[in-house]
Amino acid sequence: MRTLFIADLHLSENHRHITDALFAFLEKEATNAETLYILGDMFEVWIGDDEHTPLMDEVAQKLTSFAKKNNAKIFYIHGNRDFMIGKRYAKQASMTLLPEHTEIDLYGIKTLIMHGDTLCLFDKNYQRMRKVIHNPILQFIFNCLPLKLRKRIGWKIRTASQSKKVYKNTNMMGVTEQEVIRLMEHHKVQRLIHGHTHQAFIHDFTVNEQAGQRFDVGDWYTNLSFVDANPEGVELVILPIDYYQQ
Repeated sequence: MRTLFIADLHLSENHRHITDALFAFLEKEATNAETLYILGDMFEVWIGDDEHTPLMDEVAQKLTSFAKKNNAKIFYIHGNRDFMIGKRYAKQASMTLLPEHTEIDLYGIKTLIMHGDTLCLFDKNYQRMRKVIHNPILQFIFNCLPLKLRKRIGWKIRTASQSKKVYKNTNMMGVTEQEVIRLMEHHKVQRLIHGHTHQAFIHDFTVNEQAGQRFDVGDWYTNLSFVDANPEGVELVILPIDYYQQ
């Protein structure tokens, strides 16, 4: 019995080494996992399920093959880069889409999982933009635009977001601890697992008058990281990006 959590791979045609790392991870590390949770931003950008690229189709095929071969379940929580992934691609990749804040029973321990962007309240510009881009009416209008125009808009937003990161300090990009406590108290949990910040770490603190833990899954840029859970406990694993290809 084993459950794995990954996030923030930001797959793209320009970073093939990360895609290869994911495929090697599925073939060598995740073979005995009963469940795989992908906590958002698997892709660098997503402009609609009607776009078909070799990368998108290859990833879907590998995930489906993994699920069938290992009789495993795959669950997906949208990230801030790929929040437009819909039911069509989820079905193609054998994934089940989950709400942005989801409670799960992780071997007897109630656990809250999410992408993590909703925790970064100091990044006020992003939070304002998030309210706009998650508006169902605007998403419907966006999906009605020609694919070519959507791709142009999507990459412009990505480029603007990347350039602004240079000017943001760690506190702004990081998690707001008060929001962590608020959500964990609201969901009555002692454990939170999330991505988004790209800072793999285990945080220990007190919540609900008991010991609590927050697992920040980390990204897959220079290293790969994942949370590994089984009935005996939970750990954060960080390895070189090419670990499973050596």
